[in-house]
Amino acid sequence: MSLRGRLRRPSPITSWNMLQARRGAPLLAALMLGCSVFAVDAAAQAQQPPANDLASSLTAGRNDDPNARMLVEAAEVLYDYDKETVSAIGDAVIYYDGSVLQADRVIYDQKNGRLRATGNVRLLERDGNVIHSESLDMSDDFAQGFVQSLQVETAARTNFAATSAQRKDGRITVFENGVYSACATCKDNPDRPPLWRVRAARIISDQQEKMVYYEDARLEFFGVPIAYLPFFQHPDPTVKRKSGLLVPTYIASSELGFGVRVPYFWNIAPNKDLTITPTVMSRQGLMLEGEWRHRLLNGAYTIRAAGVFQADSDAFPASPFGAADEDARGAFQTRGEFAINQHWEWGWNINLLSDKWVLDDYNLWGSGWNEAISTIYLTGLEDRSYFDLRGYYFLGLSSDDRQKELPVVFPLVDYNRVFDQPVLGGEMTFSANFTSLRRLEGDFEPTSPGNTLALNSTTNYTCNSFTVDCLAPGIAGNYTRASADLQWRKQIIDRIGQVWTPFAFVRGDMIWRDPSDTVGNASFMSTDQEFYTRGMAGAGLEYRFPLVAANALGTHTVEPIAQFIARPNEQHIGEAPNEDAQSLFFDDTTLFAWDKFSGWDRVEGGGRANIGLQYTWQMPAGTMINVLFGQSYHLFGLNSFARSDAAGTGLDSGLEGDTSDYVARFFVQASPNFALASRFRLSEDDFNAEATEIEGRFSRGRLTSSLMYARYDERPRLGFTDVREGILTSNRLNLTENVYLRAGALYDIERDEFSNTSFGLGYLDECFDLEVTYATDYSRDGNKERVHQMFVKLSLRTLGDANISTSIDTDSDSTF
Repeated sequence: MSLRGRLRRPSPITSWNMLQARRGAPLLAALMLGCSVFAVDAAAQAQQPPANDLASSLTAGRNDDPNARMLVEAAEVLYDYDKETVSAIGDAVIYYDGSVLQADRVIYDQKNGRLRATGNVRLLERDGNVIHSESLDMSDDFAQGFVQSLQVETAARTNFAATSAQRKDGRITVFENGVYSACATCKDNPDRPPLWRVRAARIISDQQEKMVYYEDARLEFFGVPIAYLPFFQHPDPTVKRKSGLLVPTYIASSELGFGVRVPYFWNIAPNKDLTITPTVMSRQGLMLEGEWRHRLLNGAYTIRAAGVFQADSDAFPASPFGAADEDARGAFQTRGEFAINQHWEWGWNINLLSDKWVLDDYNLWGSGWNEAISTIYLTGLEDRSYFDLRGYYFLGLSSDDRQKELPVVFPLVDYNRVFDQPVLGGEMTFSANFTSLRRLEGDFEPTSPGNTLALNSTTNYTCNSFTVDCLAPGIAGNYTRASADLQWRKQIIDRIGQVWTPFAFVRGDMIWRDPSDTVGNASFMSTDQEFYTRGMAGAGLEYRFPLVAANALGTHTVEPIAQFIARPNEQHIGEAPNEDAQSLFFDDTTLFAWDKFSGWDRVEGGGRANIGLQYTWQMPAGTMINVLFGQSYHLFGLNSFARSDAAGTGLDSGLEGDTSDYVARFFVQASPNFALASRFRLSEDDFNAEATEIEGRFSRGRLTSSLMYARYDERPRLGFTDVREGILTSNRLNLTENVYLRAGALYDIERDEFSNTSFGLGYLDECFDLEVTYATDYSRDGNKERVHQMFVKLSLRTLGDANISTSIDTDSDSTF
């Protein structure tokens, strides 16, 4: 390295004074310090870390110190004291206040406070942005500057390019003839246009406001303009929250007409914001939506509402399939969740609607609203205990729902605790439940073909013949129950590997019921007020003996399982409503359950034995096969499943006889990409398949697929007089690395038609997401005609998402 100057070299004292000089002229002193560094260690330039490695440490060290110093490294430094310039030549690197400038040649004009860099210029800014250019002219504090033919790579993986750029006041950068994109440059062909970009006459980036503004802009795909934007703006890619307009959503449907939803986001503070969304529709006029979000120290809550005065209410179906007679429609929802301490929290979720169809008609707050549940709750959770207190109000959104038949539940209390210390060497668990509810009208369901519901003058739906043709899933009136359950179990493994599990349980219930004296209730139970108690205690033993053998084909485990339970008869069957134990399904998962009822309102009684045989084959390559076959036997006392309650629970369950139906399971896990699971319930008399479920998951290469087949035999005493059989499938095929095809369908075999279908074609990469979906639905909201819909989802990274939903007119003749 050579050091040359036209004037003599300054003394060390002079260099020190320069280092203490004002910020306007620090570079010459820094260069002198750089010379001293090189004089000490001439090999330093060969050991300098790459700029990418320096980025995190340099940006983290930025402190905006007005006396910040510069460090210069170069192969050669030239001084010209007449012109007051210093030149760093050959792989010059300048470190200043968190920024790094690299170039073939850097000239510092001390008199004018300017710094010019030429040749392979690379500026790493303190915020992680990287600027590439052939020449750069800027102030010595990096606050002002001018760059020609530049490219900018931001820390958020976005790119700017321009013929020239000018920096003002250290915060504003103006790109002339600029281009912006969030897509990476093609490595094989850097000159090829990215998938999308915004080209503008001027792009203004304000680093203080964190906004990017465009003038005379065009949105291009693969270099082809598709949209003209005279003025366009969006937040800086690093911004998570910024006030302004959000991406609009476009609407097209026969009921709403053509429209656009334009949200405005107001970032009031870091912990609260408001979104106001006007929606203009050609057929229904103006709808206003608002959403308020507020986060506090111990939780957060949201409030959102929507309302519209319909211009053409007749566009919607008439009752009971629509709200054709409603002019003013709206919805309100609020949610909150707050922590009391590390173990307790409380919250709410409240939904209020003008009618049951408004959410679906106006596509408010997402899709898939089958019901709107309002609840308020208090929950406590510790390592070995759980408490939950809730109240519920249900809004039925199906055309078949009748609001007065849905209960109001308050309170609903659940408590569970597993004792810390063993009891008699085993595990003790305590559970409790308290339920209180009120229903205005009874929910009666006909079970015979052709038996219809009749509407009387009191708007109460009743059946033609209560005792023969009807069930009552819900009884009108008041119902309160308090229950407690204590369970104990202990597992013992003997010397030869037999597993013995004795267990015992005791349970008590206090029940108060006050059925309304309305038409229908008296057919199922007394309508008098009544308070009574019931109890259940039992003991049992479960036995397992896993027999293991290993050979070249893998490990084989044969495990006989036997379970015996002794207990008295169930009390007061059918005398109280059954609200929470109606979903009885006998299969392999409930074969060895002590109580096969799903809730607290029913409790299984009588002696019972459950027998099964399980076989597991674990292959060396990782494939696993599991098979289970079993049966349940009623031994003595009253069979709870042979005595029905008002809801019909237990009827046609496969457990109503002394010898149950057979249940079986077959499961194969061939690899992480393939699995097959199947469950069967076979008639005890002739092995007829009463219930069949087969589900498979498959993934190989570009294809991911799932298929489920289900068949359920008739259950006439529960109103299912026909076989229910169908196939549900979901598939995704990646045609290329970025293009995929998606298809799904639910096929009703008995009706020989598709209940719903969905087909989608999409493209997805790091900067762009597009999916077009066509869907048909026959079962949606009880519609009598098939519904056709088209969905378009478009997402440009950093610019936002756009969604288009088109509802096509329904038709009654279409088949798929």
